Amino acid sequence: MNKALKNPITYMAFIIPTLALYAVFFVYPVIVSFYYGFFQWDGITDKVFTGFDNFARLWQDEVFRKALANNFYFMAFSLAVNIPLVFLISIMISKARRMRDFYKSAVFVPVVISTATVAILFGVLYNYDSGLVNQLIRLAAPDDWAREWLSDPKLAMLSILIANAWQNIGFFIVLCLAAIMNIPKEIVEAAKIDGVNGWQETWTLTLPLIRPVLFVMLLLTVSGTMKVLDIVQIMTNGGPFQSTEVMSTYMLKVGFRSMELGYGSAIGVAMFLIILVLTGVLQRITKREEVQY
Repeated sequence: MNKALKNPITYMAFIIPTLALYAVFFVYPVIVSFYYGFFQWDGITDKVFTGFDNFARLWQDEVFRKALANNFYFMAFSLAVNIPLVFLISIMISKARRMRDFYKSAVFVPVVISTATVAILFGVLYNYDSGLVNQLIRLAAPDDWAREWLSDPKLAMLSILIANAWQNIGFFIVLCLAAIMNIPKEIVEAAKIDGVNGWQETWTLTLPLIRPVLFVMLLLTVSGTMKVLDIVQIMTNGGPFQSTEVMSTYMLKVGFRSMELGYGSAIGVAMFLIILVLTGVLQRITKREEVQY
């Protein structure tokens, strides 16, 4: 067994299939998208080389600019609301003396539900006539306070953000909670001996020590929100009036409905480059933040 583990062929036998799958399902599609981005093509007739016209068209496309802004809105909401909420709930669960395992399981349940199910569920909850949200509003306020949550351009994106947060926040809570519980008890006890209260412990001890995990959460949030697709596609399909259009939904419409595969590929390349830049910046920041117990 030891001889097998020391043999490089053993490692290659496990690595090569993984690399092959990665190349087929990630590297190859990226290369092909870059290639098709330089052509005007409907998927049937011959491709026509257009150079950088598709990429230049992006910055003149009002719908693409709106979709890009919606992606950044999605990201800003997740960073400003979801991450602080995750930290707060994680602290509360870590302080619980009873039923801690139940709380961890309860917050994680939405994560295992498929996005399609979550989108349909919230679509029912947001229904104007019979949805639970409007029913509760009618009980506590005048009837005209009820809203068409997914049909109102001012409320549709917020409604999707709430549904997305409900589904994904549990994963980050478990991740953050694991980091909090991993803090050595000796450090916490020493801080209490020095007279540190609960509030000071949270902000001067817990938060700095779990900073690497928070950066992982930021990285996952940024990359996830910039390529969000399924929940928007199912709940609103980018409407009403492109108020919830994101780059992924717009790419699908352009590439497979309008049959402009070249321009759709250019949108996909733009998404890839934007995510690459944002995650690269975050990774450089992460390398500067090292925590030692």
